[in-house]
Amino acid sequence: MNEVGRLVREQYELEGDFTALVGERDQNFRLDSNDGRRYVVKIANSAELEIITDFQIQALLYLENRGCAVAVPKIIRTSGGSVTTSLLAEAAVHIVRIVSFVPGRPLGDCDNNESLARKLGVCLAETDAALRGFEHPGESQSLIWDMQRASDLRSLVELVPDAELRTAVRDCLDDFEQNAVPRFATLRSQIIHNDLNPGNVLVTDSEPPSIAGVIDFGDMLRAPLIVDVAIAASYMRSADEDPLELLAPFVAGFNEITPLDQIEFELLYDLVRTRLVATIVLMNWRMSAHAASDAYMKKGVLNERNSETYLERINALSRQEFVARVRAECGR
Repeated sequence: MNEVGRLVREQYELEGDFTALVGERDQNFRLDSNDGRRYVVKIANSAELEIITDFQIQALLYLENRGCAVAVPKIIRTSGGSVTTSLLAEAAVHIVRIVSFVPGRPLGDCDNNESLARKLGVCLAETDAALRGFEHPGESQSLIWDMQRASDLRSLVELVPDAELRTAVRDCLDDFEQNAVPRFATLRSQIIHNDLNPGNVLVTDSEPPSIAGVIDFGDMLRAPLIVDVAIAASYMRSADEDPLELLAPFVAGFNEITPLDQIEFELLYDLVRTRLVATIVLMNWRMSAHAASDAYMKKGVLNERNSETYLERINALSRQEFVARVRAECGR
């Protein structure tokens, strides 16, 4: 930690208190600087390719230059004007960057409702609209969370302990491969956020609450636009028995800004289920491969404890009922 503080002081002329943040791949710290401002210091995993780090940086610069309507982190330059610096630790070189801190409460710590879900749909559409046109050599990074590669999860399905759930997972993957995969090449695609989960969405303290911003662009890649909608929709889980109580208003909010076409409405059923399957399989894989003390694993298990129930509720709906209700909410 002393080395990080020294580096930040020398390269950015910033000093203050550092608080470790939980991350999947990188080591992150919140910096409460002595001048009262907050930042996030991101130390990239040494195994991450420089082109991927640059991809994430250039995307944030692109959003800033486009005047994104949604608050997102901004790149903070070093005193010399660079967007990164480097840190030598344990005989490995790590790329270091600092971004602004976006204030707000994580959506996961709040009570979601239909109004807020609709606002989030608008927020995602505005974020995707701002990313439209952005291109980068690192946009096709290899990620286990890439829904386009969901078939790769089959090799991990046996790690799901419940036999009935394993069957449901395989059935969802069958539907994904039959209905979605053949159509991917025909769908409109762009660089997407790819991980709009409740931990990456910030809301205001006002009443009623609004969306304060979106963070963590580390899983970005080029994919069909509807994949981004499906990922966020898979987290619209209410305590109510109705699985579309929040999902339908969320999609309607997105549709207000970026109208969906017929095939996107139809594939949403498969893609929401596929994201839930990925969540279930990868959480069980992480539990089998990592120690119980793994902070990211513990956080993930806590946040995803209702994913199995939500998959069961979505599966209880027919494709026709799901599509009809979502379209009706969108006035389509």
